[in-house]
Amino acid sequence: MGSGPPSRRTDSASDRAELDRLSRLGGLLSAADIAGFRVDPDGTILGVNDAFASLIGDDRSTLVGEPIDSIVAEGDLALSALLEHDDCNPPTSRPLSVHTVAGTTVACDVHLEVFRRGDGDPWVGGLLDHKSDAEANAAADADLSYGRTFRALADALPDGIIVLDTDSDVRYANPAVERILGHQPEELVGSSKVRIIPPRLRQAHLDALQRYLETGDRNLNWTYVELPGQHSDGHEVPLGVSLNDFVHDGDRYFVGLFRDITPRKEAERTLTENVAQLQSVAYLGEHALDSTDADDLLEKTTALVAAGLDVDCCAVSERVSERDAGGGRRIDTRASIGCETVFGTASVDGSDGRTGDDTDAGDIRSSLVSDALEATDAVVDDFEEGVATADGVSIHEAVAVAIGPSSDPWGVLETYATEPRKFQDHDLDFLESVSSILATGIQRQEYERRLSETVDELEASNERLEQFAYAVSHDLQEPLRMISSYLQLVENRYGDDLDEDGREFIEYAVDGARRLRQMIDGLLAYSRIDTQGQPFEPVDLGAVLEDVTTDLQVSIEDSNARVVVGDLPVVEGDAGQLRQLFQNLVSNAIKYSGDDPPSIEVTADREADRWAITVRDDGLGIDLDTQERLFQMFQRGHDVDPDGVGIGLAICRRIARRHGGDIAVDSDPGEWTAFTVTLPATESEQLESGCQRAE
Repeated sequence: MGSGPPSRRTDSASDRAELDRLSRLGGLLSAADIAGFRVDPDGTILGVNDAFASLIGDDRSTLVGEPIDSIVAEGDLALSALLEHDDCNPPTSRPLSVHTVAGTTVACDVHLEVFRRGDGDPWVGGLLDHKSDAEANAAADADLSYGRTFRALADALPDGIIVLDTDSDVRYANPAVERILGHQPEELVGSSKVRIIPPRLRQAHLDALQRYLETGDRNLNWTYVELPGQHSDGHEVPLGVSLNDFVHDGDRYFVGLFRDITPRKEAERTLTENVAQLQSVAYLGEHALDSTDADDLLEKTTALVAAGLDVDCCAVSERVSERDAGGGRRIDTRASIGCETVFGTASVDGSDGRTGDDTDAGDIRSSLVSDALEATDAVVDDFEEGVATADGVSIHEAVAVAIGPSSDPWGVLETYATEPRKFQDHDLDFLESVSSILATGIQRQEYERRLSETVDELEASNERLEQFAYAVSHDLQEPLRMISSYLQLVENRYGDDLDEDGREFIEYAVDGARRLRQMIDGLLAYSRIDTQGQPFEPVDLGAVLEDVTTDLQVSIEDSNARVVVGDLPVVEGDAGQLRQLFQNLVSNAIKYSGDDPPSIEVTADREADRWAITVRDDGLGIDLDTQERLFQMFQRGHDVDPDGVGIGLAICRRIARRHGGDIAVDSDPGEWTAFTVTLPATESEQLESGCQRAE
């Protein structure tokens, strides 16, 4: 029977569940040959089982609908008293006699309990525990028993049951107690319950029991509480316990129903470990992407792995190309936690994976590392009895996994358990995940290191080239000036003595010197863009274009050009260089307009965090093949201007890139050309744009 009435149910699903439970209980009662019945509050029999019908000697169908008082010798089961309290109907037991069809009277103990249907209406369930003469004479048996009814139910349950008296002495224990706690029931009966309570909790149990007997206060949830039990071999077993108390023959007793919840606790522990390990992997992955310090990454790895696996020793070791004297792989420990205690200082600071005195533990590490470097999965060494090190610490299990591809691993992630344990599959998955993150982080840092070195080399090379270009262009100025001067002297003094060919040759030489001077001046200007530029400040491009059109006013009027400038932004930059850039573009648009008057339009469009400023004309256009090399040094798009040397657009690109932008060209040959310069928006504009996107 239960410890109290079931809670009220109002839905059909709950009713079906109740019927299912009663059906299973009925099957158990029948198997145990226990007489059971159900009656309405007025005493009308609602149902009986075969054992009840057999006891009375009548058919089940005949008994249903009959008053229970017609069977009970005393004539009254006091159902009204049992149903008096609406919210609390404790089970009750009492002796009585029943009449059989054969005219005999059978002495029984009746056990009654109130149940409620889904609509809340009550009904009473009862069990009859009838004793044979031999059983009646054995009533003085020392252990407390409810007879065959209680024993049949208790022996069939997989959960442990213990009945105690107010002195915490065991009066009954079912067979499941031995399976759960290792104590034989017959040995427990008559002894104190504290035998199955861990020593650290025994006094608290006795104090709580005494307080309950004196005040009725419960210090824990009797419906369900999780407490440890003391196994006969000394270890603790996690238990889920339900408690209740009852009165029998004027004495109070306590009954505890408990089950071993070790599997559930193991599942909870595994789930908790999995969550912690996943969090560690996520944190380490984020740190590996942000960190530029390899040693810091490795130290954090050992700490996280040691915590995630609850071990005292973890190390990250880098592979050394040569092998040790014994033929094993040489390693250099880059980071470790707790390994000095296990292997000694020589191993942690050295590179051979062995302790100073070559103990078994050192051999274990050397072998484990060598195997891991040649394996594709985690390598596990299990030592049931433990392997003692020189310092008296035992290794019970060791795991290592290679860091990096199996064809060329960077190193090994090792961990050692100094307490008896078994690494689970999820532990190995955790180590492999950490290994993958380490490999990625180390590879990324190596790429960044190489990239940084390459960038440094390129910057140094560019600086040397700029210095060379400046030196060449500057140092060539004087010899070129001298050549031009002497050519003019030759022309002035001996021009009359030269024939037409001679004067033509002199003109070619002078023109070549002039063009060479222009190229040197352009090269000098190109080399000075980064070194001679001014600090950046807010520059109004509208004002810049206004100055440009003013400077080009003569060309604009001579060509009858039409220049339309739209609203232009303010950017961070070097005003002088930006003026040079747009003056080159507008000047080129006028120069390469063809026979028709030039029509030039300057506009600006916002593209995310950048401005795109376009200078468009409807002139000659540029061939696609020419577009691809247009921004290179000394390349020209047209032969319309004989004085051009092909360096203006290269300077424009250098200026745009110094400002964090770039320049591109698009054209339809014979129709139009558009040069687009992209420049970063100011920080305030980027912030404003970000806020608008967020809204």
